[in-house]
Amino acid sequence: MRPRVVLITGTSSRQGIGYATARRLAADGHTVYATMRDRATADDLTRDAEPGRIEVRTLDLLERSTMGPLLAEIVDAEGRLDAVINNAGYGVIGGVEQVSLDVARTSFETNVWGTMALVQEALPIMRRQSHGHLVLVSSCFVAGLPVMGMGYYLAAKAALETLFCSVAVEAAPYGVTVSCFQPGPVMTELERVWGDRIPDGGDPRPSLSEDLYAWVGTSGPAPQEPAEVAAALAELVTADSPTLAAQSGPASRAYAAAALRDPSRSAELSGLLAAVNASAPD
Repeated sequence: MRPRVVLITGTSSRQGIGYATARRLAADGHTVYATMRDRATADDLTRDAEPGRIEVRTLDLLERSTMGPLLAEIVDAEGRLDAVINNAGYGVIGGVEQVSLDVARTSFETNVWGTMALVQEALPIMRRQSHGHLVLVSSCFVAGLPVMGMGYYLAAKAALETLFCSVAVEAAPYGVTVSCFQPGPVMTELERVWGDRIPDGGDPRPSLSEDLYAWVGTSGPAPQEPAEVAAALAELVTADSPTLAAQSGPASRAYAAAALRDPSRSAELSGLLAAVNASAPD
């Protein structure tokens, strides 16, 4: 396995996928440029890593002007950029009625447009060097039907998956590969924004968040620890022939595999609703 030079966004949370993946790749002998908005955990992230294995840099996805110089710095120092793991973002939890469109719009600015700005900055480099791997950390709930309370978050991930699949076709002649990594529930400290809009007439489903977590705990794909997810992501990033889509383990793989067996999706919807109703707190 040849060593890779990898840029990862969103690595600040000690319980996050980005943090765990950066440490896993570094331990496996790869060079990681770990980016974060707040560098408070930078020392912890690099602790015990071999010198030069994890280079921490500041990056805000809403500051496109900083992206080009950062990528140029990496190429100047390392001679190449093998992979970009687009992991940064934050979740919006709440029903479609319960999340204000201003909050949803802000999430799209970071999760979609910020991510695609970095992709647009990285693609010319990868084309020039005739290789590169763009990875999106998505969700298995994009492959299958989304569950309640995650509509806006998963809409952003679905939009990104569509765009990444387009890049997979457009950039293939230049040696650039694309992967959509689809974990299930992960026990992370993902930065969340909770929808608190009360529609006219009152909140139609005030127990929505409790219903969501009850379903995850009883009927949804089994939650994973960040280190387990990081191992699967590291394997994907360092594969010689990475797949367009990959999941983080058996549970997320089964959820994705259940999608589109029936083109009408009627049986899929009925099964999901039955599981949600069965797991709802009394």
